[in-house]
Amino acid sequence: MNMDKNILEKYADQNGHTKPITIQNLMDRLQYHDFFRLFPAHVRSDLFNRAVYKSYKAGDVIYHRGDEDVFMGAVMSGRLRMSMTTTDGRGVLLGLVERGEVFGETALMDGLPRTTDAHADTETTLMIIKHEDFIPALMANPEAMFGIIKMLCHRLRLHIDTIDLIALQNLPIRLARYLLRLAGDYGVEEEGHIVIRAHLNQSAIGQQLATSRESINKQMKVFVTRGLISMKGEEITLLDPDGLQHIAG
Repeated sequence: MNMDKNILEKYADQNGHTKPITIQNLMDRLQYHDFFRLFPAHVRSDLFNRAVYKSYKAGDVIYHRGDEDVFMGAVMSGRLRMSMTTTDGRGVLLGLVERGEVFGETALMDGLPRTTDAHADTETTLMIIKHEDFIPALMANPEAMFGIIKMLCHRLRLHIDTIDLIALQNLPIRLARYLLRLAGDYGVEEEGHIVIRAHLNQSAIGQQLATSRESINKQMKVFVTRGLISMKGEEITLLDPDGLQHIAG
């Protein structure tokens, strides 16, 4: 594969010019990721060269909870949905893995079955690193463990925060906290306000907060009436972040 010529996506820069994103662009970015940055350059290069690239359509299964096929991956284009299904059949969205981020690292490290489901949210290309390629590299470079421990701790904090959102707070608090989190991850300041373009509909937000689309819609309208947010399709604008922070506590 010619990495320089393999265009994964195109994006518009601040001047409106269309630019390509290639596998090499993503490789350059991944070398600074907490999961890889403490490996020597030649080890990173070897891992990336041994990796397999796979493409998926929106909705395709990457793996199911309980699967024992051990690998980790990096999202080269598109994004993944990490979720679980409750005993009554409801889906709970645990998080999204965007371009340039890694996933599946827990099973890679402990060799145990998957704890979540992973699906392609859009057309997605993944870089897959196998357990048998990664573990020898890690054993030969124990200093890289520091970056991996830091990343895993960050993931653990996010999961704890998600549990807090789902189980411990009422819906206004949960939704306010979630919108503020989205603003941090996806928000762009425009005309003095924070605009969130996470491409999440209200059903997806409901899955993240373990409630129905109807309940999310009702609470969103309350926030609109109070002048906290405005909505246009899937785009959410925070008009009063301090007001949301007051609700979030």
